[in-house]
Amino acid sequence: MDELERILWQELGTKEDYLKEYGDTPIGYLVRRIVGVNREVVNEAFSEFLTAERLNLNQMRFVRLIVDYIAANGNIDDNKVLTEEPFRSVGSITGLFRDDMGTAKRIMEVVAEIKRNSEVTA
Repeated sequence: MDELERILWQELGTKEDYLKEYGDTPIGYLVRRIVGVNREVVNEAFSEFLTAERLNLNQMRFVRLIVDYIAANGNIDDNKVLTEEPFRSVGSITGLFRDDMGTAKRIMEVVAEIKRNSEVTA
């Protein structure tokens, strides 16, 4: 991260330039937004759900869509995205996990942990 800051703030511009363009967006968060996250890392974060035999087919699809989205976009910035396509075609998280809201809560905790990680490591 130090090397990236040096490049951004000394070779490509200044810290003030960065702040003007991106505000207080952490560098790690910005990098993830641009390049996404390694799919294997995201799969590992959600492994407890992807390997759980207790999930039905639609629940598993929903979790895989979350993995795909985070791998491509770096984070889920707004949970509202989970109510839009392609998630909507599988179902809402509350509908899919209505009999197991603990699992739904844990999925959302993992989503939040991934986002927090990109903000902290910056």
